[in-house]
Amino acid sequence: MKILMTGGSGLLGKEIKKLDSKIIAPTHGEFDITDINSIEKSIKKHKPDVILHLAAVNKSPEHETDSIPGLTVNIIGTANLCIACHRAGIKLVYTSTDYVYTGTGPHKEDEALLPPSRFAWSKLGGECAVRMLKKFLILRLDFGPRPFPWEKVYDNQYVSKLYVDEMASLVLKAVKSKAEGVMNLGGPKISLEEYARKTKPNIEVISKPVWVPKDTSLNTTKMKKELKL
Repeated sequence: MKILMTGGSGLLGKEIKKLDSKIIAPTHGEFDITDINSIEKSIKKHKPDVILHLAAVNKSPEHETDSIPGLTVNIIGTANLCIACHRAGIKLVYTSTDYVYTGTGPHKEDEALLPPSRFAWSKLGGECAVRMLKKFLILRLDFGPRPFPWEKVYDNQYVSKLYVDEMASLVLKAVKSKAEGVMNLGGPKISLEEYARKTKPNIEVISKPVWVPKDTSLNTTKMKKELKL
């Protein structure tokens, strides 16, 4: 399977490349998702069997003050990629976010969605475009660098978050699987504080901002079945 990956210079992209050096990861200059001609030129050159779409604007708070990056990259850029994949008959694997969920988890893939933030809406906008394809896989996930990068952690927040090295192997398995539709990727439900203390035991706990969902823990039944975990 020939895999072409966007966002190869990002945290998750670099970790995935460590696991499979054969993955094609063009630079932004070679593969600009805001330019459909750039996308189609790269597809024609590399002839991939599947595209793993990681490229995104991910800093959640910044979306609340400036919607342009989310609109341009996360929504329009993803739509451009979908058009190119549709024309070429290529399967697209899109990494979305657990932030699309609200209410009490663990959340299931088929539940109704009402994202609480502009960042999550931008990723859900990308999901809408991806669902127009015949061959696609949407991965809803959350990950972070090892060790936990901040000196403080939010209280009263529950997640299925994994460290990036753990998530990279799951994403790669998902890409190489026959799974389609929407699939959650993550670990068991834990508090963000517990997650952070795995690598930073003495971290300070602070109050959770309103825009951060309280519980984005995931039901991973489909993941375990499809990836044979």
